[in-house]
Amino acid sequence: MGKRLAYLIILVLTFGSFRVAGQTDSVAMSEEYYKMGMEVFNFTHRKQATELFMMASQMNPNSAKAHFMTGRSIMLTIQKEKSLPYFLEAYNLDSKVDEDILFFIGQAYHYKEEFDSAMLYYERFNRLLARSMRFERSLKINEVNRKLFECRNAKIYKSYPVDVEIANLSGEINSEFPDYAPTISADESVIVFTSRRQEGNVNPKVADDLEYYEDIFISHRVGDQWQEAKNIGTPLNTLFHDASINLSPNGKEMFIYKDTNGGDIYETFLKSDGSWTSPVVLKGEINSPYLENSAAVTSDDKRIYFTSNRPGGFGGTDIYYADVNKRGDWTNVQNLGPIVNTNMDEEDVYISANGNHLFFSSNGHAGMGDLDIYRSTYDSLNGGWQFPVNLGYPINSVENDVFFVLSGDERHAYISSVKLEGKGEQDIYKVNLTNWKPVYSEELMAKLEADAGHEDIVFEDQPATQTVSASNNPVDIIVSIVQEKNGQPVNAKLSLKNSSDSTLQVKPLGKGSYQYQLTDFDLSSLKFKITVPEPPAVASTPLPKVIPSGTVDREIRTNTNYILNVYFEMNSDVPKSTDDVIFVETLMREKPEMMVEISGHTDNTGGDAYNQKLSQRRADGVKRLLINSGIDPSRINSVGYGESKPIADNNTFNGRKLNRRIEFIIVEN
Repeated sequence: MGKRLAYLIILVLTFGSFRVAGQTDSVAMSEEYYKMGMEVFNFTHRKQATELFMMASQMNPNSAKAHFMTGRSIMLTIQKEKSLPYFLEAYNLDSKVDEDILFFIGQAYHYKEEFDSAMLYYERFNRLLARSMRFERSLKINEVNRKLFECRNAKIYKSYPVDVEIANLSGEINSEFPDYAPTISADESVIVFTSRRQEGNVNPKVADDLEYYEDIFISHRVGDQWQEAKNIGTPLNTLFHDASINLSPNGKEMFIYKDTNGGDIYETFLKSDGSWTSPVVLKGEINSPYLENSAAVTSDDKRIYFTSNRPGGFGGTDIYYADVNKRGDWTNVQNLGPIVNTNMDEEDVYISANGNHLFFSSNGHAGMGDLDIYRSTYDSLNGGWQFPVNLGYPINSVENDVFFVLSGDERHAYISSVKLEGKGEQDIYKVNLTNWKPVYSEELMAKLEADAGHEDIVFEDQPATQTVSASNNPVDIIVSIVQEKNGQPVNAKLSLKNSSDSTLQVKPLGKGSYQYQLTDFDLSSLKFKITVPEPPAVASTPLPKVIPSGTVDREIRTNTNYILNVYFEMNSDVPKSTDDVIFVETLMREKPEMMVEISGHTDNTGGDAYNQKLSQRRADGVKRLLINSGIDPSRINSVGYGESKPIADNNTFNGRKLNRRIEFIIVEN
């Protein structure tokens, strides 16, 4: 710890103890706390910064920047959702307190699992970014779109939870400090994990982030009870960071991580006296000058899977594999490829005992937020790993869910996560997987929109063929793949092939949609091949909250239908714009005696029963927007009319688009 930082912390204590005697001007004192908070924040000292900014905001409740930075520092802790009131207060005091304030409010709602409100702020922030003339600001749109995608997924996953039992491993294993990276023997008699706890740590001092150093701990199970965890001791633990990675099934060999040479993987062996050998770097080509921080070996000891951020990957940290040679060295390192790896991070790899399932955490696949745990199944027929499956809620959450390992019989898993029932920081949990199974989609329907118009295609077999006519080349084609039963988009993989056997890989647009341009393809015969993940990563956009703004200067008459400019994507109950909903909300505030009927409508795509339910959801959704903005629910009636009242031709794309609408009627003045 530097002298300047030590001085700051002593100064904090001085201000905290003598602020009444030493300073009577609360605004000036708030500014001093704020300055100290900024310096501590820049050292990434989350807890100390939070305390300083909180004191600054308390001393001057009108300081937008103090409230904002309190929220920023809380966002770096495990209680991220508690940042929300500080961000909202900062925004109310000064809407321009920070150019990313809308994004941070969206994040806080996201971690609070209020996905409707989160998406509203993400979308408002996206609109600001779209108007920005700065290139670096436009790049942030991708990050915001990712957050919107996670919110949609989270709502679906929470609506269809997987059947598992999750239990905190209690005080014998977990502490008030971060506990993570569990690894177990096949019979679950030994657990080794990493902790940053104070008690038992080899180094009694704190690291640069003012947290205790990582040390490896071990516990043995007697009957059904884990014994109190003990520091595994030297030579595995040192005065610096040391972390567990993977324990062999027989509990006699272990991979550990050391913060050397960019981050390397070591191995150690259990000796007959119960102690461990001095760790040595893995033989072969695994470690590099870059980060390597997780590894798992197949049961026959012939292949290792590991993670690295070395150059040449798909982005962030990727999963690689290597095979053992006759000398026992790991060689021929290969990237696992784009089916598993994304342009973001894949971490904490684990291979099942039978070698059929690969588990890992990722923030690049269809998750709920931060890192989620996924499973990829090996396709022995085609010789490759299949599209990863999200393990579902409540295994995964909006926080980081990481370090998945399995018992020998694969009935239990152990993970690291932040959950409400935790002991204070990241904890280790046991998951009963006896009844776990992924949620599969049923029949799929693809929607094709091209120059020729809109076609509905039902794929019963793969590949399927659809004739498309177009006026000229090149032609842009958009395909949306959804579940036929409920209309939810499916994150499938799609490829295109024509009679000349040339193949075009289709780039996903998100939300289950894909776009590509045909130039040399024969438009008379297009073959689509759809590969559906297990389960498909579906997403449904929640409804946002309306923020009051403006006044009403239009003349409004009783018992007259007014079409709001609130339109919807195919099979969606999420409005593409909320501007006219804000108009109704403002009108109802100005006329407190006014009663309205909100009516939802659909096009004729889909069955009558489905369209009736969809239109009701649309009407109810707008009603919820108004209620969330403070309008009395008794003043609003919502009705769904399905496809029964079209205002345009359902035989054209634009006509169907207009029919997917919301209307409101003033029923009493």
